[in-house]
Amino acid sequence: MSDFTDVILLFSYLEDAVLQHIINLDPLDAGLHPGGFKRVSEDQQIGHWGGTPRGAECHVLAGTFNHLNTGKLRSTLHSLPWKYPHSVQLLLHNENDAVFGMWMLFDGRWLEVPMPRTARRSADGHLQRTDCPDDEYQ
Repeated sequence: MSDFTDVILLFSYLEDAVLQHIINLDPLDAGLHPGGFKRVSEDQQIGHWGGTPRGAECHVLAGTFNHLNTGKLRSTLHSLPWKYPHSVQLLLHNENDAVFGMWMLFDGRWLEVPMPRTARRSADGHLQRTDCPDDEYQ
């Protein structure tokens, strides 16, 4: 049975050293089996990846992973030598979530940022909107 999770990682364009660490991660050690992240903001024409023809002001990496161990991923990312940890945003969306959850590094640890009108169901931990019918995303 599948259990896919979409992951988007955003961080400062000043974090080139960390970007290299992420690119060089062993996907299995990071819980990203079978492949790693794809760099969405990759230089096409001097960093242009959409919008105006100006370079990207952040690094964006993304991927979809089956049976992702999100705790292991957060631990791996936490251990990287961030110069600007306050700029890191990790967006996670399990196939059974209604919306992405956002995680940020606060005081040296990952915390999920509360979002209006959302709640994690205690039974299964899935993120749901509180202002939508229960069966809308099932």
